[in-house]
Amino acid sequence: MEPQPNKSTPARSETTHPGRLRRVFGLVLLIIGLGVALYPLFPGIQYRIKRPTPTVPYITNRTANDPLFATLGLPVLENKPIPQDNRVVIPRIGVDMPILEGATEKVLDRGGMWHLPETSTPDANGNVVLSGHRWQYLPPSAMTLYNLDKVQDGDPVFIYWRGKEYTYTITGRETINPDQVEILAPTDGPRLTIFTCTPVYSTKYRLVLYGQLIT
Repeated sequence: MEPQPNKSTPARSETTHPGRLRRVFGLVLLIIGLGVALYPLFPGIQYRIKRPTPTVPYITNRTANDPLFATLGLPVLENKPIPQDNRVVIPRIGVDMPILEGATEKVLDRGGMWHLPETSTPDANGNVVLSGHRWQYLPPSAMTLYNLDKVQDGDPVFIYWRGKEYTYTITGRETINPDQVEILAPTDGPRLTIFTCTPVYSTKYRLVLYGQLIT
């Protein structure tokens, strides 16, 4: 008698093939989900692995041997013309963005840092208050305050205002509630106040850095 074919074999094959597809599809979804969940952490990880090279992109009255520059190991500077637009440069975190004027924070949609109305200007020796987005752009973009928490006391911040350079050094920081508007108040002497949302990807608090004018 001739052997009969095993009729159950095709059935097992039919069920195994879709099962494998489901497992592969589930694995792909898991990898995508992990990537989406971890994406917000990538810039911070990248900063720890390879920190941005701090530079000052415009002409300055300081030299490479200046202790202020030695803090960051800044290279010998090129004599590039001071920008004609108003800008802020934070070498520690590679920030170089325009300073924008506007009645509300909607001006930030143009990309840059918002000079809050009614606060001082660098040439008026008062409290210059600037604010910017933290995660609309991500490093290595120069248009983000994502790494503002990495700026250290003593670090320089350069403001280019109406064709002149103003150098501040960071003197302190604090985390406050959004309704603590006293950081906008006038001061008796020159001060720089920079703030953004914190923690990252949250608007619960504000991270505020303060700077003192040195030149």
